Amino acid sequence: MVSTYGRPSSVVVKQETCTTKNYRECSYFADPPEQEAPREVYPIIHKIACTVFSECPNFLVKRFGEEDCVAYCKAIEKYIPRNSVSKCVELWRTCPYLSLASEK
Repeated sequence: MVSTYGRPSSVVVKQETCTTKNYRECSYFADPPEQEAPREVYPIIHKIACTVFSECPNFLVKRFGEEDCVAYCKAIEKYIPRNSVSKCVELWRTCPYLSLASEK
């Protein structure tokens, strides 16, 4: 059992397990997700429901992991904060970035 609240534990640093080919047997080992979110994605700011849909041709919902999704704007090549996603869904026809994308 691993001790908590500042008391050291030998489980984490067991030389014979964690630094050899058996590293997967370490208590804190976890396989990395198949597809990780880019560094510029902050879940607190960008995470949205995977069911969000917009008719905007520049709007994408990108999935990272099993349940994590973020919105992406192809026109400005940036991830959209979740508090702005509703504008992409409802007001996309008047979006200033829509004309930007058509100029490219």
